[in-house]
Amino acid sequence: MPAKTYSSDAIDLHFDLGRCIHAAKCVHGAPAVFDVERRPWIDPSRAAADAVVAVVEQCPTGALTYTRKDGGVAEAGDERNSARLVADGPLQLRGQFKVGDVLHTRAAICRCGASQNKPFCDNAHKGAGFSDEGLPDPSGLAELSCVGEVAVQSVPNGPLHVTGDFEVVADDGDVVFRGSEAWLCRCGASSNKPFCDGSHRASGFEG
Repeated sequence: MPAKTYSSDAIDLHFDLGRCIHAAKCVHGAPAVFDVERRPWIDPSRAAADAVVAVVEQCPTGALTYTRKDGGVAEAGDERNSARLVADGPLQLRGQFKVGDVLHTRAAICRCGASQNKPFCDNAHKGAGFSDEGLPDPSGLAELSCVGEVAVQSVPNGPLHVTGDFEVVADDGDVVFRGSEAWLCRCGASSNKPFCDGSHRASGFEG
């Protein structure tokens, strides 16, 4: 399903329903703009463009993006490339991550293996019984700036192959890995989460 666009004179807001996992950063951050009881539920004319941008950039999945029409700058993304582990949930990417052929500054990546919108999360972990506290032991902390573009490629029926300088952040905020290459589990069965241990072969994961 293509993203819908909601416009004001100053800004266009784009909403991709398939990427939304109802984190509700938008409705809590700018309730006048984002009101699920109203149709259309997004009206960017109800706040200044800078205020709207500040809220949109808090959307962890990238379901909300924007195009400035008032001369304001486009979203640059976080300075550091980070992949945050959400307890019992997805991998939240922030920075410069090229997923397939598309560059994303924000994205939520499926870790449970059940999403119907792979590689992106669609909240399927809530019904799949996926369990991971998101607090792995530190695996390696190389001295890297974690800037620049990172490539994220889905290995058919296997893990994510991530190349480029980035860090993995545990659910409690601690950095647990920093490196330039990793294979991350997306089947939900690895005993070494967030890293792949080959469990996808036995689990029959498809994606």
